[in-house]
Amino acid sequence: MKYLVRILFVVNLIGFAAGIYFHFQEQLPLSKKCIGFSIFGLFFVFIPLFLIYRFSKSDRSKYIFNPTEKNEELEDWMQNN
Repeated sequence: MKYLVRILFVVNLIGFAAGIYFHFQEQLPLSKKCIGFSIFGLFFVFIPLFLIYRFSKSDRSKYIFNPTEKNEELEDWMQNN
């Protein structure tokens, strides 16, 4: 998964760079397609895969609010203020 994410990132960068290059060569229809497809791939393919890869093994239990559990730090802060 790590290599897939890296390859997709490099492919998106190359596509974006090719679109910029074609833009300066005044091939506007091709440049707009290259830039558009690379941005589409970045946001709808690369970002979700990156987030799945990055946060699949993390412990998210500390971010869940449990109102039945006592929080000593919060109680100390409320008493001091």
